[in-house]
Amino acid sequence: MLRAMKYQSIISRYLSPSFPAWSARNQRHFFSVPHIWRKTLFNSHSLTAQLIALSDGDFSVRVLWQGWRQITPQEAQLLNCESSDTTAWCRDVALQVKGEPWVYARTCMPKSSLTGYESQLLNLGDKPLGGFLFTHPHMSRGKMNAFSLKHNPLSLQWARRSVFYLNQKPILVTEAFTRPLTNPAR
Repeated sequence: MLRAMKYQSIISRYLSPSFPAWSARNQRHFFSVPHIWRKTLFNSHSLTAQLIALSDGDFSVRVLWQGWRQITPQEAQLLNCESSDTTAWCRDVALQVKGEPWVYARTCMPKSSLTGYESQLLNLGDKPLGGFLFTHPHMSRGKMNAFSLKHNPLSLQWARRSVFYLNQKPILVTEAFTRPLTNPAR
């Protein structure tokens, strides 16, 4: 298991509140998103399952960084954290199809969400979070927000963010896409 590193991974810079500005004025609604991106950004099914299907089984998770860190005030608000406790277990990964990163994801989980059965999330390693979330017997998902990203070195084009609830315990998931999830053979 990776331990907390001194520095955050590169992806944290691009999925932080300042890139993009995760605010209501930058939020994009379904009808304003280009057609080719709509299914990718607003599909509420398992992203892991979609990527496995598109990869013909050549799917992998590369952990870029994980550990305890201070989260931003906006992340703390989305996770319903007390103002005195803004430390969360964060995990930054690249979801790869045939060895190429298609999605970069950041997960933030407050200490209160990592109790009981959900404590297993601390030990995911290179296993996909979606495999845990979408098989959890008491999982629900909050509203998805989509955002267009500015030009960046990782070729991230669009991102989405939502809060999952496992036994009513919040987990914030942000996913940034390098391409729309379409099957090139179709």
